[in-house]
Amino acid sequence: MVEKFMLLSNGVKIPSIGFGTYKSGDDEETAKIIKNALNLGYKMIDTASFYNNEVGIGNGIKESDIFIVTKLWNDDHGYDNTIEAFNKSLNNLQVDYIDLYLIHWPNKLNAETWRAFEHLYETGKVKAIGVCNFKVEHLEELKKTAKIMPMVNQVEIHPFSTKNNIINYCKDNNIKVVA
Repeated sequence: MVEKFMLLSNGVKIPSIGFGTYKSGDDEETAKIIKNALNLGYKMIDTASFYNNEVGIGNGIKESDIFIVTKLWNDDHGYDNTIEAFNKSLNNLQVDYIDLYLIHWPNKLNAETWRAFEHLYETGKVKAIGVCNFKVEHLEELKKTAKIMPMVNQVEIHPFSTKNNIINYCKDNNIKVVA
């Protein structure tokens, strides 16, 4: 049986099952899809600025109690760019805060970008912060400058890609793996 929630290292409860929105359609179609997902009982919506659907998701989640995950795209790395991209996502989603904000892919500016993530977390604009697609070497490099380690690493896992190495590393370092 799947637990309803996972507890992150900072005490934030994240739903164990979420609704992914990659290629969900235009804003009107996306809003309808999101409303249907909420009616079916989904409590977490996963998006990314790269998906270009945050406005439709924002329209679909109005007046709902939902856990929102969005991601920083590759072109937006660096401290100032990250803050600007986050504010754009916040505006597009039409919310006051993001539940979980993730770096979508590792980048040469990970340390600078992560510093912006820590700032967003410390100011309460984000309830939890994490990464996607990070391997052990990326997390080890980040560990050298991070004040707060990622609470989540979102990775692709399936029978042909088990990623036991990163799963074990994350478990040993109190980072939840979501897939």
